[in-house]
Order: sequence, then structure tokens, then C-alpha cells
Amino acid sequence: MIQIQKFTVNPFQENTYILWDDNGEGVLIDPGCYTVEEEKEVLEFIKNNNIQINAILHTHSHLDHCFSSGYFASLFKVNIWIHKDDIITYNSFEKVCSMYGIPIRHSLPQSYKLYSLNDGFSFGNSHLEIRFVPGHAPGHVIFFAKEEQFVVNGDCLFYQSIGRTDLPGGNHATLLSSIRKELFTLPSSTVVYCGHGPETTIGSEVNTNPFLR
Repeated sequence: MIQIQKFTVNPFQENTYILWDDNGEGVLIDPGCYTVEEEKEVLEFIKNNNIQINAILHTHSHLDHCFSSGYFASLFKVNIWIHKDDIITYNSFEKVCSMYGIPIRHSLPQSYKLYSLNDGFSFGNSHLEIRFVPGHAPGHVIFFAKEEQFVVNGDCLFYQSIGRTDLPGGNHATLLSSIRKELFTLPSSTVVYCGHGPETTIGSEVNTNPFLR
């Protein structure tokens, strides 16, 4: 059984997630911690719950979702995983930070691993389906825990909203199509853990999301 813990961090109020299973193995998704205090909060939770972090998973590599990926990858000696269409965004991290005038505390490592959508991602005794959902970012993916009926969906779908599509590589029509194909085909009871803001459910968004009516 996969458990999940959310941390809301950095000036963009991004949601960082830890997923772990009964044997204590886990993954860190979109670690956006920007301050030492935010990093300490995540580390204390990992230590107090005896979690062994096996990987860093990016839904996408916009700067607010990976401020601390390099730090945690080095600390835990694990790989960062991305989609092949996310490579340009990943490699643009420092340039984009500079463009926005944001000091870089931790650079992203030059090496990374690429997802296999067919294989999904396994840790401990648990498995996540990986679905490709471009539109907000070219290489955006989501992670579906089928047994537990939840999805970590980054910046695709929000409570009563959707991700922005005015950033490089974004496309509004592609995002709407991706959501309908890859998210709205999940069970209606599926809990959606978003990259920003509160949780929602697939059923609620199918019925009431004004951008997808």
C-alpha cells in the first residue's frame, strides 16, 4: 500500500510529494524546496518515518518543481527521472532561473534517467503507471497508483482549473486533449494530487471543471 505526504514549498506554492510503501522504500516527486527550512522539513519526515528514497521523479522540469532535485539526488545518491521530451526544459533550468532573477541554490545534475512509459515505475513492492500528458510542458507525465486509486498529476489538472499553456512548449489544445485522454479515463473516485493547490477527484473535475465542459 502506497502512502503519500504533501509539502507545499517555495514562493510558487508548489506541492512536493513523498510516496512510500509498507517496506519503507519510497520516491520523491517534484522536490521544489527553495529554503533550508523547507529541505529540513522534508528530511525530518523521511527520517522520522524511516523512508529509503530510491529515486527523484519529475512530472516535468519547470523550475518550481525541481529547485531541490539536485540537492536530494546528491544527498540520497539516487537518479533523477524525466520524460525524453522534458530534456530541453531540464537543461534550461539555470537559464530560466537567471531570466527570472532567482538565485540558484542547487544545480541540476547533468545526468538523468528516462522513463519507459510501458514499464511504469516500481519501488519496493509498489508500482506506478506513467502516463504522458503534454500541453502544460512538452514532456509532462503523471503517476497513477492503480491499487490506491490516486494520481500525482503535476500541473495538468487543478481543482476547478487546468495548467497554464503560455510557457515555452505549452499548447492549450494539446493539454485539453491530454487531460481527456489520460486523466478523465481514470476511475471517477481517483484522488488527484496537484502540483499546486488542494486535492480533487477525477469525477468532480469531469462534472464541474469549467475549462473542460
